[in-house]
Amino acid sequence: METKNTPFEQLTITNKFMFAMVFSHKEIAKPFLEAVLGIKIHELREPEPEKTIDVNPVSKGVRFDVFVKESGSKGETLRSFDIEMQMEDTHEIPKRARFYQAMRDSEALCRGEKYRDLKELYIIFLCSEDIFEKGRAVYRFKNLETDDPKIEMGDHSFKNFYIFSKYREVAEKSIRDYMEYFATNKANTPATEDIDRLVKLYQSDSNTRIRYMTWQEEIDDMRALAEEERARAEKEKARADEEKARADRYEKMLRELGKL
Repeated sequence: METKNTPFEQLTITNKFMFAMVFSHKEIAKPFLEAVLGIKIHELREPEPEKTIDVNPVSKGVRFDVFVKESGSKGETLRSFDIEMQMEDTHEIPKRARFYQAMRDSEALCRGEKYRDLKELYIIFLCSEDIFEKGRAVYRFKNLETDDPKIEMGDHSFKNFYIFSKYREVAEKSIRDYMEYFATNKANTPATEDIDRLVKLYQSDSNTRIRYMTWQEEIDDMRALAEEERARAEKEKARADEEKARADRYEKMLRELGKL
């Protein structure tokens, strides 16, 4: 995982900041989505890097690496895509994908709209590690009936995980080319060469360097806040455990005295 001490010129596409910057260009995001999902996109709106959704001040929000929508011929939303770069297995990524879907869906409908108005949503994680430990290079999930998997739930929600360290095992060449670049930083196709050119451009851009420093400070602040919350929760739990132990001792004493 990249840290604030990493020289900016050494940041690669697998750094979340660099990934968000590069894939905020629709001419990069569109062919990528078409390749890894095997779909044809009509028109891609400008991607939103580091898009944040906060439902309310006390609830946990999300920050998508890259969020983008597909538009139809009349400008209507057809599909939405969240693309995440994940270099570390935090052992919570599947539940993170579930939360990301929930947050996106909560924003997708305005008051009075029908649930049937929800569009297709793809949550895409690009992972360096096999987080499911089943030996696959690509995992594709959708909701199916447990006893008869031929029956689809039809909620139009999809979660795909691409393990780019296993790029040699990817059957589809269009996917393998991207995964190989993420794993090796070596561009061997016109599409990955376009990505690599943008990476090098941003590596040499002073304004991007300043944006990265600001981004890193925000990340550090978020991590510090999360650590404070974790420490506070541990103290509250310790206090609760102590109170319970005191109550148990008191109850035991009363029982021994025959008063219970």
